[in-house]
Amino acid sequence: MPNDSCTCCNTLAEQTPNGAQQHTDTENVIETAAPLDSSLPAELQAALGRFLGDDDDPVSTLGEWAAAVRRRTGGGPIAIEELCHAETETGHWGELDGDRYHFACFYDAVILAAMVDEPVEIRTESPAGRVIDARADGGTDLTVSPPDAVFSFGIDETVVVSTGEAPTLEDGYAAICPYVKAFADPESYERWAETVPAATVAMPLAGATELAAALVTDRA
Repeated sequence: MPNDSCTCCNTLAEQTPNGAQQHTDTENVIETAAPLDSSLPAELQAALGRFLGDDDDPVSTLGEWAAAVRRRTGGGPIAIEELCHAETETGHWGELDGDRYHFACFYDAVILAAMVDEPVEIRTESPAGRVIDARADGGTDLTVSPPDAVFSFGIDETVVVSTGEAPTLEDGYAAICPYVKAFADPESYERWAETVPAATVAMPLAGATELAAALVTDRA
């Protein structure tokens, strides 16, 4: 069933909104397949800190971000039905035990792989329509085709959370999910990053399950 809280899934199409700020820094690629402890670009650190309600406390790494998210969601695992399921077939799916789950957002298929101890086949499409396939065996690193594929993580630079109020899951979906995409190679990511109004970083898709596990399970 679709998850009605996944408001992010329709907030940003493949096209750049009119008037979007363009970024000139195209070097924001973490090359390690274990990215949780790598320093994030300064603009992304600052944007994540603002989202959490503290302009003076940037979020330095994805590991810190995952820990902050888990504190705000109670720290427990989520269930498969809580993912952003789509009502119709999409270009983003995960297949587990012969059952294919279509998602509105590509990263939910990665989260599915991190949640289970069984093989998961993953299929997604880049913003330019390039098909990217991956396989996870028991929540481990992904085997990816093409092998140079990366995925992006980012946040809307204009998002504002009311002072004194913790951001909700819906806030997170709307601000972050549109900027979590898969790309066939770092160069494709860099071209896309120049067109979106977000602070972003990219890292190898082969390590995507590590972040997923840190966000939603006790297996990070």
